[in-house]
Amino acid sequence: MSETELPDRELVRDCLTAFNEQDRDLMTELLAAEVIEHGIRDEHRGVEEILESLDAHFETFPDYGGTTEAIVAEDDLVTVRHSATETHTRHYRDIEPTGHTVEWGGIAIYRVEDGEIAEI
Repeated sequence: MSETELPDRELVRDCLTAFNEQDRDLMTELLAAEVIEHGIRDEHRGVEEILESLDAHFETFPDYGGTTEAIVAEDDLVTVRHSATETHTRHYRDIEPTGHTVEWGGIAIYRVEDGEIAEI
């Protein structure tokens, strides 16, 4: 593992913790000003768009709880396999609130540049 890979892993781990805790200040510190997040349906550009998306997500799923299952770093990339559990309490896209618990998993790749997350 290179000298940069360990700090990059910790940077991403800190960002995931900040997301779970809805810590907007810490996320602002960890994300590059011009960060790009490539989502399944949407692309967010800049810290403010990502924070707005975060707010919208937690309005719909207020009890979100994410878990990092695995994390691997190589060069400037950090890959995370994660899972989450949350309750659907408000309107989400075309789906009325169900009150059901939702469980899902995924993989995200983070690109780190100059000690900040530049791309997700």
